Amino acid sequence: MEFHVKKHPDWEYYAYYAIDVEERHWGLFDYWWQLGDSFIRVYDNVKDFSYCAENYSEYAEPYFKQQMGMIPVPWEKALDWFIAEIGKTGVDWYIHGSTAMALWGIDVEPKGVDIIIPNYSDFDKVREHFREFAIFPIERCENWVMSGLGNIFMEAGISLAFHNRELEPYGMGGLGKAVHNGRNVFISNLETLKWNNECYGRPERVALIEERMKQNI
Repeated sequence: MEFHVKKHPDWEYYAYYAIDVEERHWGLFDYWWQLGDSFIRVYDNVKDFSYCAENYSEYAEPYFKQQMGMIPVPWEKALDWFIAEIGKTGVDWYIHGSTAMALWGIDVEPKGVDIIIPNYSDFDKVREHFREFAIFPIERCENWVMSGLGNIFMEAGISLAFHNRELEPYGMGGLGKAVHNGRNVFISNLETLKWNNECYGRPERVALIEERMKQNI
């Protein structure tokens, strides 16, 4: 595989390229344009995209190889780094996805770290702090599944998602809690993780979560 970034000044957009991708990995590029076994993703003059372009050129290969299960994913190191950095912003946050499952003691191998920022109003503060680490732009997308999305890379991929405005006022009380390397962190509760994996059609993970839920009874 090869990964490139091209800037098209005549149209003021950037394009990410992923070339010679094996068919079994095409699912990782659902929101890209496909040309044979290659994929293109276009961004229209995104703010701070110079950081993203540089980071994509440097980290796209390890990022996608981690997603494809080709190389180890040091998600715990990535989480350690994120905890230290997010603490500088003073915003509330919690861990979702397979990382949350792992912190619940469920036997899964995360391919990255999924972070949710529950307060819609914290978008600008978080984007400003993490923009130079972004491999995919941290952008607003109101009225979609979330109000903002983006990806940063530090040891492993770290996805950022922001709750929609209508979910405010937000609360942290319904979340689970875990200890990671001596630090208390909030994580998605088991019911939410079960529902999420049901939606994505992952029966194996649903079964693992249900088994963990029985231990809480």
